Amino acid sequence: MTNKEGMLIMAELLSVVSVRFSKDEKNLLDSYAKLYGKKQSDIIREAAMRMIEDDMDFRLYEEAKQKTTCYYSIKEARKELE
Repeated sequence: MTNKEGMLIMAELLSVVSVRFSKDEKNLLDSYAKLYGKKQSDIIREAAMRMIEDDMDFRLYEEAKQKTTCYYSIKEARKELE
């Protein structure tokens, strides 16, 4: 559920995950958060979601590649679409 600005309503964020960082990693995260004016939790959440989405995209690509028997160059594809 979102409000009219599209922000998640905090009641939906019910799960808490604990992540352990080395001192150097924590310092890097602190610096990154300050640089971009974000909360550390937002940075970690965005990075985790991006990683999962990238993995899903890669798996779908690999699956499609295995099923594909014919490939077209950009030039050939444009010709087909005309």
